[in-house]
Amino acid sequence: MPSDRRWLQAPLLAIAAALACNPYYEDPTTGGGGGGGGSESASGDETQGSASGDPGSPVAELHCKPADLDSCPEGQKCTALLVGHYQNVYDCVEDDTALTLYSTCVPAPVSGQDLCPPSTVCAPTSGDGGTGICAPLCLGDSECGSGRCIENPYNRVPVCGEICDPLTPICPAELECRQTDDAFACLFPTEVDIGTETAQCYSEGDRGCGQGYVCEAGVLIPGCQSPTGLCCTAVCDLEAPETCPIPATCNPAFTDPAPGYDWVGACYIPY
Repeated sequence: MPSDRRWLQAPLLAIAAALACNPYYEDPTTGGGGGGGGSESASGDETQGSASGDPGSPVAELHCKPADLDSCPEGQKCTALLVGHYQNVYDCVEDDTALTLYSTCVPAPVSGQDLCPPSTVCAPTSGDGGTGICAPLCLGDSECGSGRCIENPYNRVPVCGEICDPLTPICPAELECRQTDDAFACLFPTEVDIGTETAQCYSEGDRGCGQGYVCEAGVLIPGCQSPTGLCCTAVCDLEAPETCPIPATCNPAFTDPAPGYDWVGACYIPY
């Protein structure tokens, strides 16, 4: 959505409550929390925290390059390990590969023995961290081909998401076609990302909105009475006949869209 419309921010209590049980999730409404949707760009119950009680550092520690298949010795793989409160120590561990890309897996943030292939990690698909899928690791968009490097909303580990069409989404199981800064990519939704027209939401990662919807300033959305001042609204095609409910019209979803996304719009009343 246009960045100059992301100016209304307020606590989204329903979303915060749904994710509060996750120790790694950082509540976007407070900027704090456990340190760990969604679509924040990257810059199992194993023991939580380090033996010394060190909370760790929010700055990634690189002992190997997560997207480089040759970054570790033969028989090892590079993965993201949990040290303290942050799963951002990239190191070589035994290569226990038994699964393939996007296979269902069990997260193993402490040992890294999640059975996923090299350069992937078992990224959790729910707040309890009990299940996940093998997702490709990255540190930036340049390591994702045409895709985007976006943090998993549950552990904040950056993984690649392939670009997608928001009106005809095709994504691996457990992923949804969701908005990034300038495109749409196959990303991890949270349990609360189910809202449709006029549902309350939060601008970071379009939290609260389901697939096919984006979060916009409530003053632009007819019928929006959200306590957050933000509401979900439908994605539309700027080059197709009008589909938005009157008095809303289809208007640009991005201020500066990526190539191939200049046709993507959202239903709102232009200001």
